[in-house]
Amino acid sequence: MKKHASKPDFSSFSLSSDILSAVEKAGYKKATNVQLETIPAILKGRDVLARAETGSGKTAAFVLPLLELLSSHNIYRQQDVAHRFDGSKRASRNCIQILVFVPTRELAIQVREVFEQISAEITPPLRCLSVYGGVKINPQMMALRGGADILVSTPGRLLDLADQNAIKFNQVKALVIDEVDRLMKGDFEDEIQRIIKLLPKKRQNLMFTATFPDSIRNLVREIMNDPAIINIDELLEKPETTQRVITVNHDRKNDLLAHLLKDNDWSQVLIFCSAKRTCDNLVKKLKKRDVKAIAMHGNQEQKKRAAALRDFKAGKERILIATDVAARGIDIEQLSCVINYDLPRSPNDYIHRIGRTGRAGETGMAISLIAHHEFQHFRVIEKRNDIRLEREQIEGFEADEQAPPPPEKTKPKKKKRSIRKILHKRSENSTLQNTETKDPVTNKKKREPDTTVNPHIWGNR
Repeated sequence: MKKHASKPDFSSFSLSSDILSAVEKAGYKKATNVQLETIPAILKGRDVLARAETGSGKTAAFVLPLLELLSSHNIYRQQDVAHRFDGSKRASRNCIQILVFVPTRELAIQVREVFEQISAEITPPLRCLSVYGGVKINPQMMALRGGADILVSTPGRLLDLADQNAIKFNQVKALVIDEVDRLMKGDFEDEIQRIIKLLPKKRQNLMFTATFPDSIRNLVREIMNDPAIINIDELLEKPETTQRVITVNHDRKNDLLAHLLKDNDWSQVLIFCSAKRTCDNLVKKLKKRDVKAIAMHGNQEQKKRAAALRDFKAGKERILIATDVAARGIDIEQLSCVINYDLPRSPNDYIHRIGRTGRAGETGMAISLIAHHEFQHFRVIEKRNDIRLEREQIEGFEADEQAPPPPEKTKPKKKKRSIRKILHKRSENSTLQNTETKDPVTNKKKREPDTTVNPHIWGNR
């Protein structure tokens, strides 16, 4: 594939004036490489498997052509703007036309918002919904009663709705699996396979991914029909992201992190941790060092997660500490820096993390703080992603040649027993002793029944 000499605007595609008007209002100027390659193929009705880095415009690459197909390709049949559409062509009760799978709640909301934004001027209006776990299911069941043109969902919640007979799949025209490399792992893979069996066989299939792991091969063979395989690696300019690796003793990570945050004028920083508890603990530890930060992870209520992300994207908060729930598909414009406080378990997730910065031609910084026990794992990340980065040290935070001994674990304090429990225990022992006698044969203590309890059984003496 050759790079496009000059990237045309969206009017070069066969898109309706309603969609082009919404695209202009949304601020889209020139089509990205992934959009240039995928939109024509989708408009022709072909299955598509596209690989493109995060921040390359994958969402719009499937939103634009699918909305065009919905608005003009007999799913909605308009005679003219003044007349109502043919109601028989609309999704029936509890039915959907387009199903989009995403791995996280935040991405489900974001993709739905893009659909709503681009379809704002389509007449008659299209109905877009998003469903996901972590919130009550009843409102989502009620919303689906009238059907939906586009449903963006996480796999687990969609299965919950199917089990409640709240959704029907017989009218599905297209299936989109976004971040397919993430969705074909663990429980997600089983859920995807279960749902695919419920879908009609005749449909358009679109898959978008940042990597091509072996885990997606069987799915591609199983559901895709002569797909257009698009690899954008050769088309994309290299992202303007500087990658740094700083070695440090494990017990000095917090101090080094606070130093970097204070010493650099990054407008916004996204910090990744491997565990939910680590996010909350790091917020507290940075606060002690006069650095304000907020956390976002899966243990939080959806409202709190949404508020944290909203405030961070709006620039109200400078530092967001998150698990990998934020690594996939979350579009944060002009993010200055990403810091790996903990390394990701999967080498592929490293690319997704650093892809949050240096997007759309902007410059960015990605820093990994690694202690001795992480040296080997980072070498694996480098090998899998075909990179080799120089190790740095920051003056005053240098890592020792040998790993320092781990801190001794403090023994948990014994809980003091209350006086009430002590007296109660003594009373029980005293009662037990009073009801025990020696067996004349074995010369051992034998417990005798307490005659004060249930006298109608034991008799009164």
